Amino acid sequence: MKKSVILLTILLLVTQMVSANTTAQSDIAARVNLIRSTVITVEQLNTRVTEYQAELRAAGSTTSVTPAEVLDIMINDELVLQGAERDGYAVTATAIKQTLDYQKASVEQQLNTKLTDAQFEQLIMQNYGMDMAGYRKSLQESMMVDNYVRGTQSTVLSDYREPTETQIQEFFRTNRTSFMNPEYVRISHIFMPFSETDNAKVKSDMDMVARWIRYGTYTFEELVPKYSKDTASISKGGDIGWLSYDNTELREQLGTSFFDAVFELPVGKPSGVLESTSGYHIVKVVVHTEPKLLSIQDPINPDSTTTVYSYIQQRLLSANQQQAYINAINALVDSLRKQATLEILYK
Repeated sequence: MKKSVILLTILLLVTQMVSANTTAQSDIAARVNLIRSTVITVEQLNTRVTEYQAELRAAGSTTSVTPAEVLDIMINDELVLQGAERDGYAVTATAIKQTLDYQKASVEQQLNTKLTDAQFEQLIMQNYGMDMAGYRKSLQESMMVDNYVRGTQSTVLSDYREPTETQIQEFFRTNRTSFMNPEYVRISHIFMPFSETDNAKVKSDMDMVARWIRYGTYTFEELVPKYSKDTASISKGGDIGWLSYDNTELREQLGTSFFDAVFELPVGKPSGVLESTSGYHIVKVVVHTEPKLLSIQDPINPDSTTTVYSYIQQRLLSANQQQAYINAINALVDSLRKQATLEILYK
């Protein structure tokens, strides 16, 4: 009787171990081994599938992606990361910091304002859905992969053609209606930002400047360097460039009432005091252009030396270069797959 109990206990333990092992195996979608064995779990796969589907919907696409397709992508990603590590394509912390500093400076230039580290991290979260630590890791991996592709597939990367004259002209004819400039104004301004303590005083000062201009006491150009607080435009007579009527982002940034008022101004006559979302302005419209269907030799916009022709040429060239980059990645992945041990368990 005692032996029977012991035997039954052993059988139960074995059964439990087999059951536990089976459960663990069922949670694994694939194993990837080039320089180490890395497991891709079913949970990770399902999460990635959900993310891909969300990205497709956000982009307005109605296509779907299967788990098998996503798993293939995840395997390729892991292979390239292991291959880059194996072959010495590391990315230093200094290189990552330089890239982050460049990205932050670019955003500051676009927004025309300085950002704190916390504000920059908030923008990263809004745009990429990850904190700075996650973004650094993602940036490191993408930089390492790019270095790896460029370092090992230079022949494939250089295998692309310049767009032909026929291709350029055909693209223009097919897409001609999209090459249209909206209504534009080029403006200069005198600007005083809102005060943290006394906006009434700022408004009063701007009203005084506007009266001087209106009564001819001083010219707009004379008062720009004396009163404008926009340091970037003072040396250019207050010039802040072109505004396009269809620029919804800038309209939201400056305020709709300010935006509409600027487009109603006569050319050459300074406005009264206009209020934007950031302060008070006296605006002078220098040029006002109506919407225009562009020819192939016209500038792409009033402030550009790039013509429609050269824009199309560069766009087609970039598409050819992008295809060459995709070909290079595929060639690298094919090579790594032949060197690696892959075990795909997902059914």
